[in-house]
Amino acid sequence: MSTLSYFSGSGPGAQAPDGCSAEVYRHSRYRGEFELFRACFPPGLTVLELGCGSGRLTRALLDFGCHVTAVDNSADMLAELPSEAQPVLCGIEDLALAQRFDVVLLASGLINHADAAVRARMLRVAAQHLRTDGQFIYERQDPYWLATAKPGPMGELDGLRLWLESVERRAPARGEGDREGEGQLISMRLRYESDQAQWHHAFTIQVLEEAALARMLSSASLSTPVWLDGSARRWASSTLLLR
Repeated sequence: MSTLSYFSGSGPGAQAPDGCSAEVYRHSRYRGEFELFRACFPPGLTVLELGCGSGRLTRALLDFGCHVTAVDNSADMLAELPSEAQPVLCGIEDLALAQRFDVVLLASGLINHADAAVRARMLRVAAQHLRTDGQFIYERQDPYWLATAKPGPMGELDGLRLWLESVERRAPARGEGDREGEGQLISMRLRYESDQAQWHHAFTIQVLEEAALARMLSSASLSTPVWLDGSARRWASSTLLLR
């Protein structure tokens, strides 16, 4: 299965390669994700934000006083960034910058990518762009929610009505999953609605339990996760394993 086949999207306006609609993301706002670990982002910090989208988290980091280099593979998404950010049009797994950063950020559950090879390349890119004393901060999709979510309405988000239209769960095929076969693949189809328009986003991601996550990180010379958000255990940080 190709990487592109894990994602699709439809609706008015442009869709990014991962199926996300630029028009939907243009309205997205910061929802306080960093508040429990706000101290990780002091003023003057250099941040490499991988998969920045339209800049929902970028804006918060700039407000904190950070210097942000924002990477995305969609020119339509990058067009929405504030001018203070440094945009880079590139796929995460192909990034090769000369600069090293205090923090490398990988949000939005991108670490749950369904392709094991892509996940490994993303983590290597993160490690390669960290300063020796830097932090890799990342967001994991909630394994419990992925295992239990059912189709139905999901409320309102950024002024749009959100529905989970379908959920399918299956074991990874050869070459897709964690090397020990741990973690289901979850395929979801979301619908976003306004009074005037409708968008769809379909994607497949892998459940990452903590043991599998720790093995992935170690393979990229990154340390065991330190959880930043208490019992939720979605946001974590790692540092370089110096050899």
